[in-house]
Amino acid sequence: MPNRNGNLCIIGHNYKNTMMFSKLDKLNINDEIFVSDINKNKQEYIVYDKYTIKEDDLGCTKDTNNIELTLITCNNSNNKKRTVVKAKVKEP
Repeated sequence: MPNRNGNLCIIGHNYKNTMMFSKLDKLNINDEIFVSDINKNKQEYIVYDKYTIKEDDLGCTKDTNNIELTLITCNNSNNKKRTVVKAKVKEP
């Protein structure tokens, strides 16, 4: 859940019609991401890393004691690769 210690991992499809995570590769370091839970509590994250991995590399999903967000989608230029965006909670 957002705003809890650990690595919140969200994986989504990379559709070419701007749906789901099709614009994930447009995020840059220091961009802001907002995630809301079912109770409408909002958590703000700041992107601190972005990289490409092989489809079977799960290292980015390792848990942490910090509040962290990991977004993952396929890389349409090479379907055997995944785009990963890592973000940390924005400090007040």
